[in-house]
Amino acid sequence: MDIPALPLSTLLPLGGLVLFLAVYLVPTLLGKRKYPLPPGPPGEFILGHSRTIPFVAPFKQYAQWAKEYKSDVLYFETFGSKWIVLNSLKSAVDLLDKRGSNYSDRPRFILFEEMGWAPTLTWLRWGPKMQQHRKILQPAFSKAQVRQYQDNQQRQALLCLRNMLDDQTNYLSAIRRFAVAIVLNISYGIDVESPDSPWIKIADDAAEAISDSGAPASSIIDRFPATRHLPTWLPFMERLRYARKWKWAIEAITNIPFALAQKEMGEKIDRKCFSHDRLHVYNANAEKGKPNEFTMDDIRGASAAIYIAGNDTTATTVQLFVLYLMQNPEAQAKAQAELDRVVGSDRLPTWDDIPNLPYLNLILQETYRMNPLSPLGIPHASVSDDVYEGMLIPKGTIIYPNVWGMHHDESFYSEPFKFWPERYLPKDQGGNGEPYPVGNFGFGRRVCIGRVLAENSLMIVLANMVATLDICYPKGPNGERTPFEPEWSYIGQASPKAEQLLRAAVGVAR
Repeated sequence: MDIPALPLSTLLPLGGLVLFLAVYLVPTLLGKRKYPLPPGPPGEFILGHSRTIPFVAPFKQYAQWAKEYKSDVLYFETFGSKWIVLNSLKSAVDLLDKRGSNYSDRPRFILFEEMGWAPTLTWLRWGPKMQQHRKILQPAFSKAQVRQYQDNQQRQALLCLRNMLDDQTNYLSAIRRFAVAIVLNISYGIDVESPDSPWIKIADDAAEAISDSGAPASSIIDRFPATRHLPTWLPFMERLRYARKWKWAIEAITNIPFALAQKEMGEKIDRKCFSHDRLHVYNANAEKGKPNEFTMDDIRGASAAIYIAGNDTTATTVQLFVLYLMQNPEAQAKAQAELDRVVGSDRLPTWDDIPNLPYLNLILQETYRMNPLSPLGIPHASVSDDVYEGMLIPKGTIIYPNVWGMHHDESFYSEPFKFWPERYLPKDQGGNGEPYPVGNFGFGRRVCIGRVLAENSLMIVLANMVATLDICYPKGPNGERTPFEPEWSYIGQASPKAEQLLRAAVGVAR
């Protein structure tokens, strides 16, 4: 008896059902686990928690669930994809730091692949390729090596201030130029002198593509990779539509500056920068017939990683610093008094002054704590099954550290929603002895290797801003200063409305 062929429209749903049964139901039917999974809110049949997690500010809901379920480790599942959220510093340190060998992997970032990202250290999974990229980058960002960038960082900070004073109504452009100029110069030897530079447009396009793409590994494409082959007009495929729409921006920041570096090397133009140094080694080995440890794609991806790690994060941190000084004039006055005492009024701050500005560092730490730029961090993944405090964490589970939740944990921070830089001082100095925030630069073996460079960039520009500017609220219709409360987007950055108000703020030369 002949079996009639089924139409494709029937086969696709059947195939999806079979796949679902394989990855979702079968493990459940094989028997009870020896250890229970971490607690969490109930999911729906088949859909799991896909409709349970809010798209807006999920980190706040995770922190609330941690209280409701009396557990700092929460478990979720969607279409067979498992993830847990760590809501306390203790659980993050216990797993991501102390058991780093089991939690150094990353999930596969399918959406970012669709966006056109070359292999970069930030997104690579644990293994030889990731270790290769770390080996390429780490020597350039050791504490000793980052000193070579200080002259340029100070120059860019002064140029940032000049641009801010030249055009006070558009000072955010000066901040963005500062951040872009540093990372493009370090990575490719490119000089970005003006906020109107075409390199700023390329960098801003890439930053917009990243910032609006959502939390890493959180889309339906990441959770259920087969959906990347579905039509993008389907209503639940908006993130895939977005990724493909902005692919050109990611390819531009990855390919255009690297192509320029290759062209300059071919023309014997040698610049002191990361990509030229690596290309020089690559070309020298090729000419001698020696094998190269790193491919051209490795060098291109590593060069792009410097931009990813240092551009938008630096610019946004400076913007948040400006916002908090505007809202807290007493903190601004204390920082200015410290600068006046250490530096005086006859010169601008230099690197020699930075270690003598502890209160400025407290303001930076409080800025980190109030609004971590990546509230859920960059996710890790478990290499094998693990048991933590009697709870099973299965192999392949995605791990999100709820950095925002840790930074607003009332057991660590009194009045966690209050901006109070003194909280880190000992009690006999008027503080509360609270710990510096942890997690802004990652955890364990995936901690950001550019942290020292980033904090150097921030401290030198912030010191010069405080030394030269009074940061005030924008003027209202009658010329009066008008306080405002910013709105925040789900990724922890200022909303477009808040950015408009920040643009109207006045930085008056002292």
